[in-house]
Amino acid sequence: MTTSSRVLSFLVVSCVVASQPALAQLPTPDLSRITPSAGRIGESLKVSLHGSHLEELSELRFTHPGIVAHRVTQPGNEFLPNPRPVGSEFQVTIGDDVPPGIYEARAVCYLGITTARPFVVAPNDSNEVMESGDHSTRDTALEVELNSVISGTVSSRGIDWYRFTAPGGQRVLLEILAERIDSRMDGLLIAYDSDGREVARNRDTYGRDPFLEVSPDQDTEYFLAVSDILYRGGPEHFYRLSISNKPHIDVIDPPMGEPGSTKMYSLYGRNLPGGQPCELLSVDGMPLEKLDVEIALPSEASVPAGYFPGEPRQGLLPGMDYRIGESNAVRIGFATAPVVPEQAEADLQVIGVPSEVAGHFDRAADDDRFRFTARKGVTYCIEVIADRMQSPVDPYLIVHKVTVADDGAETLTQVADNDDMPSFFRVDGKNSINCDTTDAALTLTADHDGDYVVTVVNQFGNGGPENFYRLAIRHPVPDFRLLATYERPLPTNRTGYSVTPLLRQGATAGIRIVAPRQDGFEGDIVITAEGLPPGVSASPLTLSGKTDRGVLVLSAAGDAESWAGEIRIVGRAKAGQHSLVRDARFAALVWGHIFADSIRVRSRLTERIPLAVNGHEQAAVILEPAEKKEWSVEVGQKLELPLKVTDNGTRVGPLTVEPHGLFGLHRGAPTVNVQPDATTATLAINFSPNGNFQVEAGRYQFVLHGTGVTRYRQNVAAVTRAEADLKRISDLITKLKSEAEVSPEATGKLKQAEAAQETARAAVKSATAAAAEKNTSFAVWSDQITVHVKAPAKK
Repeated sequence: MTTSSRVLSFLVVSCVVASQPALAQLPTPDLSRITPSAGRIGESLKVSLHGSHLEELSELRFTHPGIVAHRVTQPGNEFLPNPRPVGSEFQVTIGDDVPPGIYEARAVCYLGITTARPFVVAPNDSNEVMESGDHSTRDTALEVELNSVISGTVSSRGIDWYRFTAPGGQRVLLEILAERIDSRMDGLLIAYDSDGREVARNRDTYGRDPFLEVSPDQDTEYFLAVSDILYRGGPEHFYRLSISNKPHIDVIDPPMGEPGSTKMYSLYGRNLPGGQPCELLSVDGMPLEKLDVEIALPSEASVPAGYFPGEPRQGLLPGMDYRIGESNAVRIGFATAPVVPEQAEADLQVIGVPSEVAGHFDRAADDDRFRFTARKGVTYCIEVIADRMQSPVDPYLIVHKVTVADDGAETLTQVADNDDMPSFFRVDGKNSINCDTTDAALTLTADHDGDYVVTVVNQFGNGGPENFYRLAIRHPVPDFRLLATYERPLPTNRTGYSVTPLLRQGATAGIRIVAPRQDGFEGDIVITAEGLPPGVSASPLTLSGKTDRGVLVLSAAGDAESWAGEIRIVGRAKAGQHSLVRDARFAALVWGHIFADSIRVRSRLTERIPLAVNGHEQAAVILEPAEKKEWSVEVGQKLELPLKVTDNGTRVGPLTVEPHGLFGLHRGAPTVNVQPDATTATLAINFSPNGNFQVEAGRYQFVLHGTGVTRYRQNVAAVTRAEADLKRISDLITKLKSEAEVSPEATGKLKQAEAAQETARAAVKSATAAAAEKNTSFAVWSDQITVHVKAPAKK
């Protein structure tokens, strides 16, 4: 989708949203940041949690078992006997065996388990500096040493200034880590010399994070200006500024290798140990060094399971992370065919099939062409990987057939092209998590024995060593990848939120499943949930034929107990005689957003798939088909689905029900309103093909999705507990007042009790306000509905 069409979509959406009332939604806990967000190996430090709906925090869990946390509490006393939490603080201890890197943390609280946030573990010798004092001007710049990492936060309309001395003859690298650790900051980094002249600036090298280099001939003092590009700021605009002369890898060539192979790779970067100058390659005017290394790849292709800050489809690309010493990590992909280096000097490179070309756009407007020989009737899959390698390339594929005349003259006829792989964004705009890629792929079945020419175009038009890509021309290798996502699917609000699946007693949660299929694979993919807690179940979801998305429904029993943890979602399929088993990765929104900022929305993978059960609250509604069976309908016919609604007595107004996850239905889903006093209804779905519903014969699985409003009270039990504490202390005060007339010791205790009474009153007030009844929007899903759509009967 082009930028202009996204803007047009937003304008249309804005007109719709403006006329609809905004309602609060059933709360889920969101952890927005951890302060501080980093610690050294072997260190114990105190951290504070920030976010929304974090009441009754009990645990802080990390994805590495060597990082443990304990709640910071005040000891109990005679008047408040239970230990009392200190704000949202935890004492975090990082074990000596925890490798440096980025890990995730989630908190457990009354409502369940929170969203995940990154926590950086630095080497035990890292010079960690916390920003301090006023350094908002060049004159007040904070002085720091080389090889320091500074943790800071930019203020609104503010600039943070630092100064340091770079040794002559050394390459000093300046890098901001912000977006990659879930900061809202879109960083800008500018370096000035001591005379105030700008030396270098950068933004958006690694996503929205800047990176630049200064290389003075002699010892030189530099001033650094750190800001958001739009001078936004606040607590969620935090960053880590690194000033170092450590190794840094810019590019690895080739960027892929065959599983099980051992071969030489060329690293291009700065400060590479043993690296040699490579004047022919530079980035932003800075020449790179070259270092050849031998790397052995594992025999089985896999996707690294650790923290990945990029977009979801980038994180799904099979590969292995590689680093040298204390350098950054680069990912080496697993090739699907023998690797062939691009011949940069060739105008038209002849390659064999199957093969995978390691290519570069060496200069601006550089189109690369490759020629291969095909056999009539044979299918070839042609794929470009660039965006998924985080390369700044937007590839476009063009395929020409070569026809040779009797006199030997050749004619090229275009037979296929592709810009982007299929999008997983819903056309109706009801989802926000990015499961897409701008990479290109197509399938070609040769109609003659002869040659074809494949042209790879970089639509960004840029060139340089970092503009690399992989071009695979291979016979079909049927496969698929698997993503699980979860959003608040309330169509009246048109907003996205960072959210974790949460089941109240009797409730359901629809986990959106996305299964990008590779090389035309059309086998059934059976999706199941494993490791579910007691009282939670999930019927399998089957993605049949070309279906590459659906909804897996998790259901909690009416007596399910509270639980917070991780589950596993698995897809299983058969491709010929091969069994395919793929674990799903969970993709989430990093921040809540409104569609006005949709172009800048960021999604990423999380390390694990979270789930919470709240055994203290009940579902407002249970929605289910009135009959549990498989349905049949012919193409062109209407299917009438009877449904049943069970309320808990708190629903206000109608429940609007529509099909959800019905493959091929893009917009205009049919709906039915179930009134508050009704328990049954019928939803009619017309299976006639049209511009909004691309229906054909096959097996379909989908769910019913309902939205409505309920009268909701949060954590009523907290009010009862707080009132009991207040009554107990008040009764004790009455007793102490009578004793104080004859005992000086009782007088002292009375003052302590009265202070405790004020604390208890504040707790009652806070709990009562949180538990006040509010009209709140909610969503509900039915279990899977299976429909067999048959071809029309022949007349």
